[in-house]
Amino acid sequence: MEIRGIGIDIVEVERIEQALARWGDAFVSRVFTPGEDVRSRHPRVRSQRLAARFAAKEAVMKALGLGWRTMAWHEIEIVHDPLGRPSVHLRGGAARAAEQRGVGAIHVTLSHTHALALAGAVALGTPAA
Repeated sequence: MEIRGIGIDIVEVERIEQALARWGDAFVSRVFTPGEDVRSRHPRVRSQRLAARFAAKEAVMKALGLGWRTMAWHEIEIVHDPLGRPSVHLRGGAARAAEQRGVGAIHVTLSHTHALALAGAVALGTPAA
């Protein structure tokens, strides 16, 4: 596999908190899939986790060479396996863009502090013949 694209993004957790305060679940429904919405008894923890997923979506867009205006947020889904490892599920225009670019896999990593969330994405594909 060869690297087809790399993306990185950083998000202030406060921006997500402000969006949640202003638009509530309408914001969550617009940007995240049901599988991405992380409920928590602690609003700050939920904001941090949503900020990390938001950063991951942006990082994936960058790795694919896409802008957020060219696709719907739900076309990139960031989920975790039972061990907590994040993975990317693409659909719609994002899946078509990946296929057109020869991307067969995208690996992501996420992290956050109380104030910032960071994500990186690497798009991999088979070498061109």
